[in-house]
Amino acid sequence: MSPIRITNMSRAAVSGLLIAILLMAGCAVPPPSAYVNGDSAGQSAGLSVGKNAAGEDCTLQKASQGSAEIANVFCGTWQQPSGVVRSAGPVPSADLVALATSSPWREALEQRFACEAPKLTTILDGVPAALLSCTRRQGGWPHVALIAAAGGGASGHDVWYADGVLPALAPIERAVGLQSGRLQAGASVASSAADALMAIRLAAEAYSSGDIGKYYALMMVGSRANQAERFAAAERAFRAALALQEKALGANNPNTATTLERLALQISNQGRYAEADSLFARAEPLAVKSDDPLASARLAHYQALNLLNENKTDAALVRLGKAETAYAARLPAAMLDAKPVPQVARGNFGGGLAEGAVISDPVINAALAGTIEVRRYRAVALRILGRGAEAEAVLQSARGLARGNNLREPVEIARLTRTAGAADLARGDEAQAATTFASAATLFGSALPQSRPLAETRMLEAAAIGSKAGLPAALIACQDAIAILRLEALGVLPKIVAPCLNIFGVAADADPTHRQALLATMFEAAQLAQGGITGNQIAQATARLAEGARNPKVAEAIRRRQDAGTNLTDLERARDARIQGVAAGGPVSDTADLDTKIAAARAALADADSALQAASPNYEQLVQEVVPASAVLALLHPGEAFVAVDLDDTGGWTFVLRDGVVSAARITTGQEGIAKLVQRVRAGVEPTTDVIPPFDIAAAYTLYQDVLGPVAAELDGAKSLVVAPTGPLLSVPFGVLLTGPASPDKLAEAPWLLKRMTIAHVPAAANFVSLRKVAGTSHASEPWFGFGDFHPVTLAQAQGSFPGASCSDSAQLFAGLPPLPFAIRELDAARQLLGGRKEDELLGSAFTAKAVMAAQLKNYRILHFATHALLPAELRCQSEAAIVTSDPPGATDASGALLTVSNVLGLSLDADVVILSACNSGGGGAASSGSGPAKVAGESLSGLARAFFYAGARSLMVTHWSVNDQTAAYLVAQTMQEVRGGAGIAEALRHAQLSLLGSATGSSAVLAHPFYWAPFALIGDGGVGRSKTADRASRESVAGL
Repeated sequence: MSPIRITNMSRAAVSGLLIAILLMAGCAVPPPSAYVNGDSAGQSAGLSVGKNAAGEDCTLQKASQGSAEIANVFCGTWQQPSGVVRSAGPVPSADLVALATSSPWREALEQRFACEAPKLTTILDGVPAALLSCTRRQGGWPHVALIAAAGGGASGHDVWYADGVLPALAPIERAVGLQSGRLQAGASVASSAADALMAIRLAAEAYSSGDIGKYYALMMVGSRANQAERFAAAERAFRAALALQEKALGANNPNTATTLERLALQISNQGRYAEADSLFARAEPLAVKSDDPLASARLAHYQALNLLNENKTDAALVRLGKAETAYAARLPAAMLDAKPVPQVARGNFGGGLAEGAVISDPVINAALAGTIEVRRYRAVALRILGRGAEAEAVLQSARGLARGNNLREPVEIARLTRTAGAADLARGDEAQAATTFASAATLFGSALPQSRPLAETRMLEAAAIGSKAGLPAALIACQDAIAILRLEALGVLPKIVAPCLNIFGVAADADPTHRQALLATMFEAAQLAQGGITGNQIAQATARLAEGARNPKVAEAIRRRQDAGTNLTDLERARDARIQGVAAGGPVSDTADLDTKIAAARAALADADSALQAASPNYEQLVQEVVPASAVLALLHPGEAFVAVDLDDTGGWTFVLRDGVVSAARITTGQEGIAKLVQRVRAGVEPTTDVIPPFDIAAAYTLYQDVLGPVAAELDGAKSLVVAPTGPLLSVPFGVLLTGPASPDKLAEAPWLLKRMTIAHVPAAANFVSLRKVAGTSHASEPWFGFGDFHPVTLAQAQGSFPGASCSDSAQLFAGLPPLPFAIRELDAARQLLGGRKEDELLGSAFTAKAVMAAQLKNYRILHFATHALLPAELRCQSEAAIVTSDPPGATDASGALLTVSNVLGLSLDADVVILSACNSGGGGAASSGSGPAKVAGESLSGLARAFFYAGARSLMVTHWSVNDQTAAYLVAQTMQEVRGGAGIAEALRHAQLSLLGSATGSSAVLAHPFYWAPFALIGDGGVGRSKTADRASRESVAGL
């Protein structure tokens, strides 16, 4: 078993514990100790102390903290004190400035707040006081602290300490008066000199105790979601917290840096690296000015994790080193040098500090946690790079630092223990690794029950015990993990689930009696690693379509929920972009309008959630992303086979479901090797000049042998194939694979897989099930609607949308798109073949983005776009994929000539198929991002194609590479002719492709090159043709194309 594969477990989702640990400094709902000497325990009935600056009612409630009596001030709905008052007792000399400058009280205050120098003033009716204007180090919320000499006694002056949130200053003053006896309950108090000192700051930073409460509650929700590796939920919480913070403190307040960092990491954990980089860039100049002394260390830390997510391990290691230096600078030397007490059990931490000792300084606490976590990730990165001895040393230093300082945080201990298990496995000590993983699983089970970290750890445990302790224990660990992931609707990385797939495969071979049951479970487990944006959107759309046939109100509720979520996301990203522009030196731009819209959008989303839950309580079951093998088998047609491919770093599995039987065979080539083969195949169909490159026959044959060769016997005799590829295989249409050797001079005679069977592609097994269930349920009464014959924009119009030197290449490319003379012929042939009406098309100058959005398209079964498509990788200054249309008459820019993903998401469709007869509409390699093997993977479907699924398409006919205008017109028209004759859409496409391939003789022999006949692929349900006795139009009807 490869040691790198196991220790690589956190590389693509590296956030887990760290945010929760670093929240010790106050980013969760603050514990009572977050206020100096505050405690909400033992509260008595409240006594009114008036209103705070936000108009919230405040009460004084006495409480106890040990032997000391304190008074808490509660305002509004916040469940934690807005202020705390306690007596220091009589002191010989009430030197308020000295006490406010250097005293145990001030030292404790500095742990949580950054305070300015004290100012002498008065409170109440002239009581001397020293006032400090402070800022909370974590969160940046304005704070105030004061010392008052509110009474005299025989032995000196009675001194009172108080601190709280800025809006609560007046109630805190009244609380001092009540506690000292200077003020009677119900007495009115005039504004004090202290109030005047704080008036300017209060006016500039208007907020309520409720705002602070919401902020910390959101930070806690985000922390908990992050710990459980529910990154989308964590993103929502941190984004809402950031908006609240920016509204109160200002968009570019340095103290927003920490929240920005946390939000950026959640976005990185979901693979949206460009967006994460933008947020990190915003945080960088703010962090150095933040009152949080760890903001810069944390920024380097999270940026390193972002780099690890992107597989940029060397760069991540450098950044981790910077983060460790910054964290360690905040730790006392005694803590860094603390030696652990010898331990008996590896998972038992303790020693160094006295038993039960607690670090009281939250900055030191957070710095310690950060140092330990950075060292752990350094060990992970070093092992990825093959530097095992260094990794072991760094990991031991992290564990030693944790033990030496009596670390008690369970999630951190669990992760350290799991990383130690990975190190054991890397050394080949599987027995010790199994024990260590079991200890980590116990810790996760206690701290994060029913979570992804627990499930992943159980899978790693199974990997360690599989070959040593026997299959039964390993199977139990895998089954436990799968049950958690299915119950919680969670996915995992392929490398994590791979050991369990291997264990199920070995068990199935060893137990013929239970072979089918084991393979069925194995098939479900493999799906846990295949989730993606496309699969989720198809699941939501098909749920809507299925419910629409049964209950239109449920379908309406689903669409309303989907649209509300999309609208909120768009608004939040627009707000990010506006603030980013200001941070980059652009003109100051108020976000108040967007804040209002976002608040309304959040309310609309909550309302839509409630409406959907009421209309369809089982909605979550409708959008499941893992389906049993029995569900797939039940929906297959006679002669049809379903193939699912799972890939990991060292190999993978090909599953075949056919005729009631599940089969599986091992793939011995890892994902990187498969990616290289896919790159070679694509290089042979993607011209870089006007010359078509030679097709790589060897790569196409090897790819078939590696992926489908092991199951060739199971596929023998199948007439149609539905394939759910993964990773780099998403970027190649399977029809172009070769089932045997071929000659480059006789490509028409080559054994293309397409010659054997009809082929349709789906992102995942669950999508096949959901799409097959809604096949043929369209209520649309009209057969076809077409779009094309765009008019190119002028260079001036293109420059209007893409101004400046940095976007000149985008403007020139857009304006240089050539007309497509065969598009109009393609559309005319399809319309006539399918019986469409002349008015059911938008052509030429009428074909604008606005016109498409205004058209009532829900009543058409086939939508047909014959035009260019542009992806962000091709048009650098265009952030969204788009279909090219004509520009409206008189337009000064080209914005009206782009039907973007956002536009398509707003369409309401009920289509059996959408044809995107455009360059690279499926995405392929150009649409993807990243580095290494993932670069060719993308998701096969561009955002554009995904958007059509979301809008209500049941299948898509897309192109994987730039197409020849004339042959594309022929293929689409011929496909429509076959559909008219009764064929399903996948079968019709196959007949069209074989027809073109069969014509590749003599002077037309060049057409046998896959560039011409193979660019189209059917994504979704391929459909079943009607009776073949139906009359067919003659092939000559499209021969002129």
